[in-house]
Amino acid sequence: MVFSRILLPLDGSVHAEYAISHAGRIARLFGSRVTLLRVLGGGAANGRTGSESIDWRLRRVEAERYLSALQEDQRLAGVDIEVVLTEGRPADRIADHIRRNDISLVIMSSWGAGEENEFPHGGTAFKVLSSTRISYLVVNDGPGTDGSGGYKRILVPLHGSHTYEAAAYVAVALGAGQDTDILFCHVVSEPVMPRRRPLTASEISLKEQLIECNRRVAGSYLEELRDQLGKQHRIRIRLEVAGDPVACIAELCRQETPDLMVLTASRGNELSGWTSGSILQTLLSSTHLPTMVIQGNIEIPGDVAGVTQ
Repeated sequence: MVFSRILLPLDGSVHAEYAISHAGRIARLFGSRVTLLRVLGGGAANGRTGSESIDWRLRRVEAERYLSALQEDQRLAGVDIEVVLTEGRPADRIADHIRRNDISLVIMSSWGAGEENEFPHGGTAFKVLSSTRISYLVVNDGPGTDGSGGYKRILVPLHGSHTYEAAAYVAVALGAGQDTDILFCHVVSEPVMPRRRPLTASEISLKEQLIECNRRVAGSYLEELRDQLGKQHRIRIRLEVAGDPVACIAELCRQETPDLMVLTASRGNELSGWTSGSILQTLLSSTHLPTMVIQGNIEIPGDVAGVTQ
């Protein structure tokens, strides 16, 4: 399966709980196991005694009850669940759990109990996503962002190569059985032509020819992928030209108002701008919708690809 083990870190806040419905829906679709992780700061490990120690033990009991109640939560109905309660620095413990337990997807709210601070997202979310290389879904808080109504409009930015197609397959699978509007989009990057003087007429013509050539190639690619995956799905395609692909995608989000975006990120320093760092720092900080970022090598098994047939 694409996502065999899903990690859902929770701190008991309303903000963090926006991620629960997403975890339940995705787990049911892919048959995933969901780990509910709660990290308590401080405690006996820090040598606390007396009233502070009693307070910490009370918080631990409350956390255990919280996790136990979530196992019966209807948002996670039908999902294989395990609960883990640990202590330490939240970002460190979450990242450590990801590395040690073969987690394939982490679902986090942008903000937890700490709410907004100087990071593009909450400090814990930003640190975890910056330090790990697995796929993740970031959920912002606000009306409709808990995914309780399903995914009605999914935006899938594509770079034009097979490396990035995993996002398209996942998006189609997420829309299975629903009347979902899926938009495949591609941003043709304007060629960089540094000059100390204005471009000459021939240089402008050369630039326009290159853009038009790339538009034709990208258009054919999107149409082919749409025809391949769109037999039972409503898939639209959209082409844009921009100097900054990531900023252009952020603008498309505002125009198309999807309730989910799915895209693939690279690890390197590609000229396309589709690196994990640029997406985390630029795209996620400029949009306010749930965003799933596919990272690493994931295989699309027949049961997922078969959703389109």
